[in-house]
Amino acid sequence: MTRAWGDNQLSKTGFENSNQVPAPGMSPFLYNRAARLLVTRPLTWLYGIEVTGSGNWPQAGRPALIASNHGSNFDPVLLGLAFPGIIRWMAKAELWKVPGLGWLISRLGAFPVRRGEADREAIREARALLREGQIVGMFPEGTRQRGGSLGEPQPGAGMLAMEPGITVVPVRIRGSEGIIRRGLPRRPKISVTVGPPIDLEIAGMSRGKAYREASRRIMAAIAEL
Repeated sequence: MTRAWGDNQLSKTGFENSNQVPAPGMSPFLYNRAARLLVTRPLTWLYGIEVTGSGNWPQAGRPALIASNHGSNFDPVLLGLAFPGIIRWMAKAELWKVPGLGWLISRLGAFPVRRGEADREAIREARALLREGQIVGMFPEGTRQRGGSLGEPQPGAGMLAMEPGITVVPVRIRGSEGIIRRGLPRRPKISVTVGPPIDLEIAGMSRGKAYREASRRIMAAIAEL
């Protein structure tokens, strides 16, 4: 299924249809709804985001991991617009050092992860959210890639993906890396392709090797989209 994002899609696939459980102590639903109202119209006018495979999105209330390639800081925003619910993003811890930004993205449902190390606290937080039936979003490559290319996956993606009962949905974004070039805004064509859930039944490997193999399969599924 292919569609271009438009204002009429907000009521069909937006917050009104989401029954995900909000995080304790905050209201991601309300903050996300406000963000959509403020952001959807400008982005629709600028880019006309095309979404393919929207029928593959995980159902609200069932634990799922959305795994996407990463080419731009705008990727979480684009996927937040394309997905009909709330995504609890793992975001780089450096963002919380920017005055006001950490406060905002926390209320949109994000939580920090320290890059370049095994961040056990972030993994515990992600597992807890998944066990509550929430949707967690992450970028298996761990950092942005240049020119629309795909990078090598980190084992943390496989670690979460192999949690019992988790649905893993691969997503590929194209064009987002062109939104800002040489410090100037551009108007590239942007597409979001949602793939079918990945089969990650892995046997006969040590835990570490299984995590790496799961991450490899996730990136392979993204590459096929």
